[in-house]
Amino acid sequence: MPSPSPRATIIDVAELAGVSRQTVTRALNGLADVAPATRERVVEAARSLSYRPNRAAQSLVQGRRTTVGLVIDDLGNPYFAELASALSREAAEHDWSLLLCDVGTDPAKSRAQLASMIAGVDAVLLTGCRGDTMALLPDEVLAGEGLRMPLVMLDGPEHPRLDARVVLDLAPAMTEALRHLVASGRRRVAFVDSSEGPGDRLDLYRRLVAEAGLPGADQPAFAGPESLEGGADGVRQVLAAWPEADAVVVYNDLMALGALKALADAGRSVPGDVAVVGVDGLALGRAVTPELTTLSIDKARLAREAVALLDAALSDPGRDGGPAPRRLVSVPLTLTLRASA
Repeated sequence: MPSPSPRATIIDVAELAGVSRQTVTRALNGLADVAPATRERVVEAARSLSYRPNRAAQSLVQGRRTTVGLVIDDLGNPYFAELASALSREAAEHDWSLLLCDVGTDPAKSRAQLASMIAGVDAVLLTGCRGDTMALLPDEVLAGEGLRMPLVMLDGPEHPRLDARVVLDLAPAMTEALRHLVASGRRRVAFVDSSEGPGDRLDLYRRLVAEAGLPGADQPAFAGPESLEGGADGVRQVLAAWPEADAVVVYNDLMALGALKALADAGRSVPGDVAVVGVDGLALGRAVTPELTTLSIDKARLAREAVALLDAALSDPGRDGGPAPRRLVSVPLTLTLRASA
């Protein structure tokens, strides 16, 4: 009897079930000429071995489209709407269907939503800005049981169950933004963080301002929820604790738009008194006055990289029986200069 492996082969399943490779393929594809008892034996063997079939090939045999689940943190944030649009277009290029799941902030409801979605998809793309997206998946998916559904993470932490990750390389663009601010006469650059995120962007900011010889690394954490009001509240914290600040880098563009309003309400001109820089590159940043300077994410490229990684995971049946190396792709951001800085 073959040893259980998360990358077991179709031959392992056939040997354990006592059938041919062709019978395994027909049983797992749901074809009608396989006896119910045989199908049950094959499925149980596949589950016990955590066998992951070539789902792309299965879809061809079954004459149906591959369906991918997209798990996002908050569709109310325009970033996720833009990302979902880019992923939908890229999935269509592969003739895939995309099923959206907006998990929100209620863990119990989120787990129920995901359990329902998982039943109808072949693979899952996850966003992980809040850091706990993986924990919301059903236990059997996290354990790799059954037919071991492929999982790809976008902008989220490592997890042993992931097949691949796409990460954002923020450091070069933030370094360029700080250099631009210094060149324009700014010396007291604050950072407004997300109170919902893992804190990695704040850590990066503190490291970079310290390396640049700027104050700010020892300032308290200014933070708010990922919303317009969260950004406004974060800037109000800056004005109260560090009124001399002459620039603010904000966790994302949505919060940065709230920061613009809070500064206007406080009688501070932008960029005259305080320069503002966001992160995301939202189209909405062009619709405000002053237009928002931002560290832009190329969402079309992010989508291409994510779908390519998922395509590889779907197409790889694990023929060697050993674990496939997890793939990692890094996507850089670009400083987009507009009127706010």
